[in-house]
Amino acid sequence: MLVRRILESRNYRVVEAVNGLEGIAKAIEIQPDIILMDINLPDLDGFSVVTRIRSEAALASTPIIAVTARNVEDDAERAKAIGCDSYLSKPFGVADLLEQVETHLAKPRQTEDVSRTEQYLREHSASLVGELELKFNELSTAHEELSVMHERLQRLDEAKTDFINVAAHELRTPLTMVHAYTDMLRAHPKLSGDETIGEMMSGLRKGVDRLNDIIQDMVSIVRVELSTMELAYSPMPLRLLMQSVVKSITPSLQKRNQTITVNIPDSLPMVVGDDKKLLQLFSRLIGNAIKYTPDFGKIVVTAGCFEEKTQQTEDQFVQVAVSDTGIGIDKKDQGLIFEKFYTAEDASLHSTGKTQFRGGGPGLGLTIAKGIIEAHGGRIWVESDGYDPENNPGSVFYVLLPAYDSRE
Repeated sequence: MLVRRILESRNYRVVEAVNGLEGIAKAIEIQPDIILMDINLPDLDGFSVVTRIRSEAALASTPIIAVTARNVEDDAERAKAIGCDSYLSKPFGVADLLEQVETHLAKPRQTEDVSRTEQYLREHSASLVGELELKFNELSTAHEELSVMHERLQRLDEAKTDFINVAAHELRTPLTMVHAYTDMLRAHPKLSGDETIGEMMSGLRKGVDRLNDIIQDMVSIVRVELSTMELAYSPMPLRLLMQSVVKSITPSLQKRNQTITVNIPDSLPMVVGDDKKLLQLFSRLIGNAIKYTPDFGKIVVTAGCFEEKTQQTEDQFVQVAVSDTGIGIDKKDQGLIFEKFYTAEDASLHSTGKTQFRGGGPGLGLTIAKGIIEAHGGRIWVESDGYDPENNPGSVFYVLLPAYDSRE
């Protein structure tokens, strides 16, 4: 901006380029009377740009002034050897800049006699820079295409989130009606004594409850996406929280003949968080362990202290590990299973079931779990030796939650 203002104040017409590739293209197009150029450019460096410009016959005698803040000892000699006519270091005075421009415009550029070897080397350098220019252009084009695609995918993802939000709210109203009428039918005196009707009503109620869980997941995932999850923070003992979780999933464990062991030290600090959300979180993690562990398998929950030190802070966390003796998770899937709608199972083998072995789902559970953890300022990840339904290597899900500091 400074150079432009100085030159335009003297009635020079200035054409700008923001990088080396654009500078080469504009120089070839307009064939300027003089070129002022920085050495530090965001793509090709200034020396490469000079080499490329000098390879154009129409620009071979165009004066080039290197204007740079670089403070390298031999830059001035290198710039001259490459093909620059002058080297102007920043900061510079207005008079210095104008004197350089006027001097080089007043007299034609003198070409130096070079040996055949030097000529070959310059031609080879120009050829290499030309190839580099092509690669940069290809990369720039690819980057633009990727940017357009990313923007399109982002819009689609936003549209999908909006659809989930609307669909969840639209489904809630008729589902509430079905839920209410089901309860009314179950309580009707003429139907309550019929065992067949009772079984049908019980099955209908289970279906309604399952639909309600799915809709609740849809609402939760929208809150995760929009970062609108409401949390009521309070300190709580992890042991007490885990007792509630185990109580809620005991019927599922019994149905699958599985066992769970909880090892939480009495000395463990309390965690800070929303008890309902954390109950939901660990219920999901243990529920997943039940689902992907064969009958008669084992699930173990352990916890301990974890300290994270930086130069500025020293934060204390409670680390919880939920391990199982299940089928494991493929290495390539371990970084993806927390993404929305992603499932490591083959979708064609999908079978609905909350506790059924390898029973499928909409692929939202771990995404919601990750959202709950991150909303609490924690982290979640998984470790597994791989997917093997024959040998069952198992998986371990780790959760870090901020520990309660009683001094605060």
